[in-house]
Amino acid sequence: MCGIVGIIGSPFAAKESYLGLLMLQHRGQDSAGILSYDSNNNTFNSEKNLGHIKEAISEEQIESLTGSCAIAHTRYSTIGKIRKEEAQPMLTNYPYGIGMAHNGNIVNVEEVKKDLLKKNKRMVLSKNDLEVMMNILAKELSNDDEFLSSEIINQAVAKIYETIEGAYSTVTILAGHGLLAFKDPNGFRPLCWGKRKLTDEEKGINQNGQEYTYAIASESKSLQFLGYESVEELKEGELIYITFEGVVHKFQHKKTPATPCMFEWIYFANADSKIWNKNVYQMRLKFGELLGKKLKSENIDVDIVVPVPDTSRPSAITISEQLAKPYREVLIKNRYAQRTFILNSQMEREKAVHLKMNVVAEEIKDKNLLIVDDSIVRGTTSKKIIQMLRANGAKSITMVSTCPPLIKPCFFGIDFPNEEELVAANKTNREIADLIGADHVFFLDQNDLKLAFNDLKTCMACLDGKYPIDVSAAQKMIDSRIKK
Repeated sequence: MCGIVGIIGSPFAAKESYLGLLMLQHRGQDSAGILSYDSNNNTFNSEKNLGHIKEAISEEQIESLTGSCAIAHTRYSTIGKIRKEEAQPMLTNYPYGIGMAHNGNIVNVEEVKKDLLKKNKRMVLSKNDLEVMMNILAKELSNDDEFLSSEIINQAVAKIYETIEGAYSTVTILAGHGLLAFKDPNGFRPLCWGKRKLTDEEKGINQNGQEYTYAIASESKSLQFLGYESVEELKEGELIYITFEGVVHKFQHKKTPATPCMFEWIYFANADSKIWNKNVYQMRLKFGELLGKKLKSENIDVDIVVPVPDTSRPSAITISEQLAKPYREVLIKNRYAQRTFILNSQMEREKAVHLKMNVVAEEIKDKNLLIVDDSIVRGTTSKKIIQMLRANGAKSITMVSTCPPLIKPCFFGIDFPNEEELVAANKTNREIADLIGADHVFFLDQNDLKLAFNDLKTCMACLDGKYPIDVSAAQKMIDSRIKK
């Protein structure tokens, strides 16, 4: 899971990309980078490093990233060790010059790597899936010596769709030509685009007669923050290509119905973003409403309803309304702590929970607490929170999750590829409660989750093992790592 931004047509493209990326910091904390392209002298300029966005890229460095086109990336690693070599955007010099960033995970990456080496003599040097995709695009674009038309680009992306299996949304700079973005045929990962009318000052700097600048981002919130309008989600298997002259080309390769990842609404996305025309905040209210209705029928003693900050707040509000019990924020988050689920190792997660939040002891002493979390993945955060609450005098603790039990690995960019790490796998609610130290545990039903999405079919493979595409190659790779 990562965050990506692309801008074309703005004389301040790198600065806009940086600001848009800041709105996506929650999507990755391992590294960040910006790549700009200056069409006046046909040069790329790049800054990237490990750490949060402000740590990886200083405001002074942004001044050196000239040009009217830029792409940016903030990374959440799912491969273990964090290395600068895997930081994005990535760049290749042939053909034309291609700069690329993506959000997602390729499930048949090892097979494609072998084919690239055997058939095309192309060696992949990093452990980043993006390099594989970039090599395929470069190979396809180098097959034709004619002018790089939108149709040739469309055919190159079609080849990627034929070759690569997995979840991916991408932004790409094609030197001297334009900005390309596309989404996988299942539409697993979010990606939206919009336009903004250039100011008179910006037109004076550009001096090429353009009326609009265009932007692409993982979430609509980034584009709205930057003042872009007419924001719409890319469809499954859709690509958009915007030239430096401001001409927009769109194509769609539809193979299967869209199956976007339900975890975007549960956990990852900004509450004020809209994905596939469904507002994240409103969806979280709905999750809580449905779970609250279920909890009404359970014989639970509840004095107060408590959210685990921040993602579960909307759901906790509607649960408290359904149960007619007071809503209280007694878990106070340290705003400088990282999100524990997306940290890179179990040891880091356990340390971070202690730094992440404190308890208002006076509000919980001798009370029956209903703790609302967005999901229970490995159980690390839940267990530590329950320990803190009991140490501060809580009478009883019921833990509820607005996500149904996570029982199967995700191979599409979320970091739980090993079933053995999932606390709910092959366990009853009673067994889960005992493991994390709760008196009771309840989950939103999968049928209720589907009801919340209404007409939108989403990927719920981590809940039921029904993967929209073949994941056997990825499963084999994970199994081999576990044996080692």
